[in-house]
Amino acid sequence: MRRRGAGTSAAPILALFGLIDQRVPVSRRLPPSRDDLLRVRDRTLAGLAPVQPLIFPVLVVVTGCAAATAGDQARIGSWGLVQALPGLYFISLALLTVSFFMELFGRGGRERQVVLAVHLVGLVVLLHGVAGFLEQEPRFPTAWLHAGYTEQILERHFAPGSVDARFTWPGFFGAAATVTGAAGLDSAVPLLRWAPIFMVLLYLPPLLVIGRQLTGSVTATWLGLWMFLLVNWVGQDYFAPQTLGFTLYLTAVAMLVAFFRQPSPGPGPLEQTPRWSWLTRGDLLAFDGRPDVETAPRTRVALIILLMVISAGLAMTHQLSPIVLVLACGGLVLVGRCRLTVLPVIAGVFTLAWISVGTTDYWLGHLDTIFGGVGNVQEVLSNSVGERVEGSTVHLVVVRLRLALTASVWAMMVAAALLLWFRRRPPLTLFTLCVVPFATLAQNYGDEGVMRIFLFSSPFACLLVGQAVTSLLHLPRVKLAALVAALTLLPLFLVTRYGNESFEQVRPHEIDAIHELYRLAPRGADLVSPTSQVPWRFTYATDYDYGRPENADAFLAGRRRAIRSLLGEGAENASGAYLIVTRSQQIYAYEALGQPPDWFEEVRPKLHSKNGYRLLFRNQDAWIYEYEVPR
Repeated sequence: MRRRGAGTSAAPILALFGLIDQRVPVSRRLPPSRDDLLRVRDRTLAGLAPVQPLIFPVLVVVTGCAAATAGDQARIGSWGLVQALPGLYFISLALLTVSFFMELFGRGGRERQVVLAVHLVGLVVLLHGVAGFLEQEPRFPTAWLHAGYTEQILERHFAPGSVDARFTWPGFFGAAATVTGAAGLDSAVPLLRWAPIFMVLLYLPPLLVIGRQLTGSVTATWLGLWMFLLVNWVGQDYFAPQTLGFTLYLTAVAMLVAFFRQPSPGPGPLEQTPRWSWLTRGDLLAFDGRPDVETAPRTRVALIILLMVISAGLAMTHQLSPIVLVLACGGLVLVGRCRLTVLPVIAGVFTLAWISVGTTDYWLGHLDTIFGGVGNVQEVLSNSVGERVEGSTVHLVVVRLRLALTASVWAMMVAAALLLWFRRRPPLTLFTLCVVPFATLAQNYGDEGVMRIFLFSSPFACLLVGQAVTSLLHLPRVKLAALVAALTLLPLFLVTRYGNESFEQVRPHEIDAIHELYRLAPRGADLVSPTSQVPWRFTYATDYDYGRPENADAFLAGRRRAIRSLLGEGAENASGAYLIVTRSQQIYAYEALGQPPDWFEEVRPKLHSKNGYRLLFRNQDAWIYEYEVPR
């Protein structure tokens, strides 16, 4: 009885593998032969064949994430995150890179692109998610600030532009508030940790379209994308408006190069084949890349409307991105690679209209900031490069590595363009997209101008280099050289991207201190921090007056007069004033501002009652003082 019951219960399982016919009584069946079992094995292996190439990269990525989680945040030092990561993490990165290049230069077919995509997503997770796996709190104080602005819109449904310039470009914060509310969250802080992975993944689809259209090569496209991930040290992919702006910019460019680049036999609305461009004369520059994707007239009209919607959304999302879009559209029209000749004008009108109306609260008091540096390239370079080349010895090395990497990418971009030009495959569209961001040097964008130029230029530069390298694959050892270069870029990326992690990380005790500050300080009080590296305003973003000491440099230097007049001579807030000093601020003042490493040890003894200070709270990473103007 037991034996017959057991056979009956196993029948469905055996039938699933095709070993028995359920129409035949089990008692009359013979045990499966060895040949039957071999056939089952072969069928199983054949069914697993499509996913076999995915198993190794997935295992490598999972191993790398587990290794990053096992790292020690306390070991983050002057060289940044690289000091806190275990060796297994670096081994995982190297294995993933080798696997990618073996796949890239190996078999062909559509399934290859799926495997390459898995490798690329894995690299994004390992490189841009590593801090999320290692650190206890989401990184970067500015991201916490943006979470507070999102909460402001989520709860109060308006953006007070008079509080901060970023509120006058509220597109990102409105979108983030929508996502936060739809997810049932009370705050956007839970989104901060994984925002870099999500935002970088959003960059890849439009870049894939751009690469396929302009290089005409699957290999060149994937190689360019891999290189872009390894050189994008700028770090503008956190929870911030520029991430959405950059995504919209890439999406608009992808649409232009895919649908509106070649002359059209039957142009629709806003379409006109440019005939004045001297750069397009002759057969040499007749076409670069793949032909436009064929579309029906109604589809082209819908795409044009979508481009205008993107331009309008971009105008109210970020300060610089819509200007770069106008420059890119204008550049493509100028060189005869865009038949939407009116689009630069429309995008420019949207941008100027929003600046004129939507940002009134900002520009009324900052006209000199906006227009003061127009045309003064030397001043712009001084602000964006010169002011960053200061600080501790190690920090200076990191900054110089960033500058060297940036210059190297641009040099390779020029060399690749010349190589392709001489091989009678001039990459006119790609090269135009590479160089148009340099026109923003005419406008002062603070200390991030050159960083933003590299951000907007680097993806196209990498695709251009990928196209040049692919054209040389017939030469011996080119594939090996590309692999060695990629392996070399891995540690260089980690140093240049996370070299500031000693003060850009957010320590748990710092967040505890901020919560305590909000408990102690009444609404409307002045909250003061010596430097910018403090993760506050993630809530109550507009309920306090946040600021720096009246004379911040003198305060950091420990000068008694600056310490006694924290808010300025005679300035006093009826709601009180509170000073917070965190570990990250101390390290930032030393690493980036050039203060002595023990500067706070010199300042702290002077924060006593005679100078107007009373210590309210302290933990291992933060100090909170109540301040009253001394009599």
